[in-house]
Amino acid sequence: MAPKAIDARLKSLMALRLVLITTLLLIAVVVEAISETLSRINPLYFVVVATYALTILYAVSLRVLSSPSALVWLQMGGDLLVITALVYVTGGSLGRGGFILLYPLCVLAGSILLASLTAGLVLATVTTLLYVGMVVAVRSALVVPVGLADTASQSLHQVGYSAFLLWVACALVAAVGSFMSQALANVGAELVRATEQVADLQGLNDAMLESLNSGLIAVDAAGCVLWINAYGERLLGCSSSELRGRTAQEGLATPLLEAASLRARIGHPDLHRLEFDYVRKDSTTLRLGCSVSALKRQGDSGLLLAFQDLTRIKSLEFAVRDKEKLAAVGEMAAQLAHEIRNPLASISGSAQVLLSDAALPSEQLHLLAIIRKESKRLSDALNRFLLDNRSAVHRPGPVDVRGLLAEAWQLLSNSAEVGQAHLLEFVAQPVAHLAAVDPDRLMQVFWNLTRNGLEAMPLGGTLRVELRCLPEEIAMLVSDQGRGFAPEQGASVFKPLARAGQGGLGLAIVYRIVREHGGDIHVESAPGRGTTVEVRLPRVSSHSSLELGRAAGAASR
Repeated sequence: MAPKAIDARLKSLMALRLVLITTLLLIAVVVEAISETLSRINPLYFVVVATYALTILYAVSLRVLSSPSALVWLQMGGDLLVITALVYVTGGSLGRGGFILLYPLCVLAGSILLASLTAGLVLATVTTLLYVGMVVAVRSALVVPVGLADTASQSLHQVGYSAFLLWVACALVAAVGSFMSQALANVGAELVRATEQVADLQGLNDAMLESLNSGLIAVDAAGCVLWINAYGERLLGCSSSELRGRTAQEGLATPLLEAASLRARIGHPDLHRLEFDYVRKDSTTLRLGCSVSALKRQGDSGLLLAFQDLTRIKSLEFAVRDKEKLAAVGEMAAQLAHEIRNPLASISGSAQVLLSDAALPSEQLHLLAIIRKESKRLSDALNRFLLDNRSAVHRPGPVDVRGLLAEAWQLLSNSAEVGQAHLLEFVAQPVAHLAAVDPDRLMQVFWNLTRNGLEAMPLGGTLRVELRCLPEEIAMLVSDQGRGFAPEQGASVFKPLARAGQGGLGLAIVYRIVREHGGDIHVESAPGRGTTVEVRLPRVSSHSSLELGRAAGAASR
């Protein structure tokens, strides 16, 4: 038995001893008060005082002695002396009962505390020797027979028989006590092992739950959150104390987690999985996927919600869908390209015939030259498209963006798309705006953006194109005063076939061309206030333009 356990039991035994001896003292006082036969000085009081003194000695020994067995032997020896004194004062034998019955109880307590049959038998022998010694002293007239006057009249055979019965009784209880102590020790050891196993399993269970890359939320039958694992706290950006006691519907701010709805999903395998958007405290929006299962508890049935972050997966799915749309649009565009080439050749031929007429004014001849050049550019673009060379980026050398767009602007100003209510503005500094771009692809960007701007202003408005020379970039800003769109729709305007005020295939192509040239594109818009698209392309400094031109010439040779 552990020393701490022995100390606790010895203290309990001391408390029980004080209760019993105090009860005996009260009984003696009452009996003396109502009896006229007792002597003025009751010997029982000396036994009570001695018991109190021994109890004080026991309390001191608990602080002084460090050996648990020594403490047990000290208290059991003192108790046997007190019991012997009680038997001497009050009398009694095994046949007539009395305090002599406390001997086996003392031996039982000692054998349990010492957890040894040998120690119990020693206590039984010491008990018998004390009883026999007391009887012999009385029979030999060495002491006054206070309560054992009848012992002197007993034969030696009766005395020996009483001593034998006492030893047998004490030996039996010693055996029972040692067996009980050993059984308690075995049960305690099994309990300790079971407790350790439970603790290990609990620790393993906690480690498994905390190691999962999924959030787990346990809710009761009413849908209130009972527990959430650490990964779920990190994913949701809130602590368990903030969610505990609230319903899952309130904590995750979605009506899909209403308790009745969740319970209904359990019975349908096709509905136990759901997805919803969750906004964290830092305003980050996550797409969460959640599966619902029953949580069986004693006397209650709750729900277990397992959720994962699907934001990246969903973004990849959207990207795949966009590519599928682009593939479908590409197939359709290839069919349209075949239909466009024939009338385009007619337009180019007609412009060539008109150019041969010297009587035309110089301005019209200039416009016809632009028409012929643009027709050839469009024809070449269609040929590259049909040859599946769409992703190739040709950079023959530095291109003056200002000069290139000025010609396109003149052609746009005379096009049928510009109505009388439209006002066109072209702003650029009178310097070279050099950029390493494919001029044909840049023209495609220009036409798509300006036509989108005109389309957004069916009732008229100002279309403004501005060029800026930044330290490392050339910026082209195309602004209109059209319908515009909400800011949250800005992320979708570059997707194929998306229509958010200005969008569709044109902006998707613009976005791809700009990104292929290492540039960037931004859109700002507001409903009813128009849209501004800013395209930024890498700028070529004047001292490096010669090197780019030489490299392009070497590549062409």
